[in-house]
Amino acid sequence: PADVTALTVQWTAPTYTVTLNTNGGTINSGNVTGYTYGVGATLPTADDMTYTGHTFKGWYDNESLTGSPVMAIGGTETGNKEYWAKWEINQYTITFDTAGGSTVASITQDYGTAITAPADPTREGYTFIGWDKAIPTTMPAENMIITAKWKVNQYTITFDSNGGSEIAPITQDYGTVIAAPANPTREGYTFIGWDKAIPSTMP
Repeated sequence: PADVTALTVQWTAPTYTVTLNTNGGTINSGNVTGYTYGVGATLPTADDMTYTGHTFKGWYDNESLTGSPVMAIGGTETGNKEYWAKWEINQYTITFDTAGGSTVASITQDYGTAITAPADPTREGYTFIGWDKAIPTTMPAENMIITAKWKVNQYTITFDSNGGSEIAPITQDYGTVIAAPANPTREGYTFIGWDKAIPSTMP
């Protein structure tokens, strides 16, 4: 040209692709599919992700999940990136409330592992009729309290009057108060008691 011309250079920052392998989890928010040089990007955090029965432990730059987790892509980094999510399986506990029965040990296991149901509890004077909710076959993603259900037993006291007047048997629920019957009579004899004490409550 016939005169001096000033030229100003124009730059466009390159963008790169980010691939996130969730390894079974779900990214609910904060997903990153790319980043721009000079800006970088923050990878999804534990609050952004879910995986039933698991806790998020970070993003790793290798499929073997070795080394340290990566939290963000720096502004001076270049090139396409690929990361893998690391998860730790959670443990949960099933607690058994036997409601007065024999103790049943709680079960603490990893999520999804097979559960072996415990032996039924026992309780004096009662019959075990089951639990208030079904014992799961595998460990759920929550702690549980399962409570025993019982049916009170009935028992009978039978009176052998040994030749005296008949005394009706007493059939009642376990633990209920017993009203002692009137003494039997027998011609020519005086009643001097029973061979064992009549209990005050049904044994």
